Amino acid sequence: MNKVVLISGASSGIGFATASYLYKKDYTVIGLSRSYPKESYDFNYILCDITNESSILKTTKIIEEKYEKVDYLINSAGIGISGSIENTPLEDVKLIFNVNVFGHFLLTKAVLKLLRKSEDAKIINMSSIASEIALPFQGFYSMTKASIDAFTKALRVELKPFNIQVMSLLPGDIKTDFTKNRKKPLVVENDLYKNRVEKSIKKMELDETKGMEPLVIAKSIHKLLKRKTLPITKTVGFSYKMIRFLNKILSERLVLYIVRKLYG
Repeated sequence: MNKVVLISGASSGIGFATASYLYKKDYTVIGLSRSYPKESYDFNYILCDITNESSILKTTKIIEEKYEKVDYLINSAGIGISGSIENTPLEDVKLIFNVNVFGHFLLTKAVLKLLRKSEDAKIINMSSIASEIALPFQGFYSMTKASIDAFTKALRVELKPFNIQVMSLLPGDIKTDFTKNRKKPLVVENDLYKNRVEKSIKKMELDETKGMEPLVIAKSIHKLLKRKTLPITKTVGFSYKMIRFLNKILSERLVLYIVRKLYG
């Protein structure tokens, strides 16, 4: 039987690219999302809202009845919001945490019993360079990704006795619909942050449109799934590896100064 891969956020972006690529590599792929992909696809698909525990439990029951087990879980679903921390509505904060953090927790929790049936169980959580370098005016996105890194490390230790490996993947800028779909703040004329927010988001979106193709991440995930031992974290792309390296050797004050000059 082919290895069974479960991928959240499979309707577009990294999730869709990974599901399509792994399907072509003869994996049994199950994609999850609240809506079907707009592009044509050949992999299996189940509509599932990962922020809804009842929806997840129904989905995992279907998977267990049809496939019996899951070998690999890729938590790829995610959204972004932008704007100053001071002016971000609480409902937007709850939304991004529900998708980027609680959704990953709920899906992982429900799938663990199926992963335990595999002899090569792996979980890859989609994090971001922004988890280590907090971005101004995307502060809550950085917070969710930092939460995913902590979630990954704790889970990795807890699941060690069950031979379930866990890691975080930290991509940099990727050309996906994430840029277009980012929730932006309502512009208030007397907003003290207005000009800085607009310049910052414009810079970030320009970087994203010039970023890597999602297929690059899909290929990296494929290589990771074939490894005997997963790293704790992995960054994709030489320039982003260099950014992480510099972040570790430079003082925090200097790093924040550079971030302020670029985005603040």
